[in-house]
Amino acid sequence: MAKTAKSLTKELAAAFEDDAGFGFEEVTSSDLQIPFLRIIQALSPQLKKSDAAFIEGASQGDIFNTVTNKVWDADEGVIVLPVHFQMKFLEFVPRSQGGGFEGELAADSNDVLTSVRDKDSGMELLSNGNELVRTAQHYIKIVHDDGTLENAIVDMKKTQLKKSRLWLSMMMMQKHNGKTMPSFASTYRLKSVEDGNDKGSWGSWSIALEGAVPSMEAYTECRELHASISSGEIRISPPSDPTIQAIHEITSDDVPF
Repeated sequence: MAKTAKSLTKELAAAFEDDAGFGFEEVTSSDLQIPFLRIIQALSPQLKKSDAAFIEGASQGDIFNTVTNKVWDADEGVIVLPVHFQMKFLEFVPRSQGGGFEGELAADSNDVLTSVRDKDSGMELLSNGNELVRTAQHYIKIVHDDGTLENAIVDMKKTQLKKSRLWLSMMMMQKHNGKTMPSFASTYRLKSVEDGNDKGSWGSWSIALEGAVPSMEAYTECRELHASISSGEIRISPPSDPTIQAIHEITSDDVPF
């Protein structure tokens, strides 16, 4: 006798529950690509129709997800829960010498500790002449309109390091009974605004406190991700080329808005 659609749906639902996780037994964090949230700059490939990275409907200043290509309007922004913070030290060959990502350095390495600031270029240089780019990485949960959460990273460097320090200060000012609350106790709205200096203008982050974590379920999900990163269970490496090169080339303080 043929099964009805309703009974088949119940049967499948039970099977999905019983077989949860099947097919992913050997998948590790290194096999996954965690999205970055980025601001679309004037020269970003997301605006060039002939580029494989082109995003239909995207505009200069908008925020986009590097994996799903979802776009948020610059003025409306995206709501996030900050979960964990790390400062990364990335080595690049200067663009004047061809450019290229060389690797990530340890914070206490001799290369990092002996780096010097070049007065003419403003770049932080290593002893081998390569550029050291200090990158603040904020591991977040994107809060979608339907209440679901998604892992992502917001990375800030050079002129944007000021925005990172501001955001961290805002988080640490959130108190409960005189104690600093977890970073993921509050949501924040990230927008894009125009910023600049004597070199030009660019899209820059704007950060504002939005409200409380939406639910106990969301709080627990953030807490579990925080524990996984802190324990080393999840180890997040810099994105591979060409994405990591884009971090260097499409930088906030040398690409015109």
